[in-house]
Amino acid sequence: FGLMPRGGAQLFVGNLSFDTTWKELKDHFRQCGDVERAEVMKGFGTVRFYKAKDATNAIQQLNNVELMGRNLEVRIDAKAS
Repeated sequence: FGLMPRGGAQLFVGNLSFDTTWKELKDHFRQCGDVERAEVMKGFGTVRFYKAKDATNAIQQLNNVELMGRNLEVRIDAKAS
């Protein structure tokens, strides 16, 4: 799954519904671990976990899973610092 950022792990989440809020995104990903923060832009977002293993679990469990009528694309955020 590539290299994890230090301290936590940030994921890119693609194919979001334009109606998805940051809170809905955070709540959806909370099933995989403790979410530090979630941000939503038009059609995509980012989710940062405190633990890298939770981010790995989220990729395995939530990639291509439906949220609000859209199948999500979940992967490591290559632009995270």
